[in-house]
Amino acid sequence: MTLFQQTAHRALDYVRKSIGPDGAPSVEMSFDPRFEESFTGREARRKLTETLGADPGFDLADEAFSAMVSLMLLTTTDSRPDRELIAPLFEQVERCRWRRRYRFLPESGLPADTDCTAMATGALRELGMLRVPDLQATVRELSLAASHEPDGSEDLWPWVYLVYWEDGEEPGTLSRGRKHDAVVCANALYALHLAGVPERMEERAVRDATTRYLAAHLDSGRWREGTRYYPSPQAFLHALSRVCARFPEEMSTLTGPARSALAELPTGETSLDIALHVLAADNLGAQEGQDERRLSLAEAQDSDGSWAAGAYYRMGRFQVYFGSRYLTTAFAMRALWRSGEVSR
Repeated sequence: MTLFQQTAHRALDYVRKSIGPDGAPSVEMSFDPRFEESFTGREARRKLTETLGADPGFDLADEAFSAMVSLMLLTTTDSRPDRELIAPLFEQVERCRWRRRYRFLPESGLPADTDCTAMATGALRELGMLRVPDLQATVRELSLAASHEPDGSEDLWPWVYLVYWEDGEEPGTLSRGRKHDAVVCANALYALHLAGVPERMEERAVRDATTRYLAAHLDSGRWREGTRYYPSPQAFLHALSRVCARFPEEMSTLTGPARSALAELPTGETSLDIALHVLAADNLGAQEGQDERRLSLAEAQDSDGSWAAGAYYRMGRFQVYFGSRYLTTAFAMRALWRSGEVSR
């Protein structure tokens, strides 16, 4: 067994032990992207109020986003998924479903968002737990969250996915404002392509406009600064690379630019960024330096099979970062995976 196999097996053991009857462990939060100090979701509302003088308006415990990411990373199209591992994650995600939309948090007042919805339904479809007609209905629902009419703002593109629906359909939630995020757009585009060729004109318009938006985001160089909700440039390139790898014909115009962007990007200092870089490079067929990156990742693994928490996403209004050992380990495990080498 190779070093990478051994490391991936230890990581899988950690992931298995971390997933309980209620699903994946909730993230911790930090004002520091390096997570040198952190606090739990149950402490977050008090911490934000005391430190920033601003109440987010909802509690941040028991998020299901970690479970959605887990389903995405445990998904494979060429082997049978581990149902025992997936079942509690599925139940955790379902607790955050409202009709065909998914929320970051259950019953918090925070509305459903397109990122959670696209990631959850895409992963469930890949796992064989969602029928194609149901995914297609979700894709139609996602198209309702596109900015169909320009409002004069240079920051909004017509027919590109917004982060939140603005139709007022979801009861007990407040408007979060009209905004794009390039990682969110990539995840939504993945779900759209997974559902097949759109039959409706609106979905085709959203597909084409969102693809142009991602191309412009790459060309502008803004990806180097991260996005509103994802602070790491590696997170964007990983999300985009997933679409390019899964749908090479549909995304052929973006694969080359994404590969060029990744080539100019330093690997990163945190284990999470290294794992995201490895995954993006694999997806884009950029193998130079991969063994060195994997070795660096393997050497950073702790004795319990995990890696240190890193900043995977953040709040939009505040510089508050979300991450966990569990999330980093899930990404690192997938980054060290070699086809056919590690049994789920």
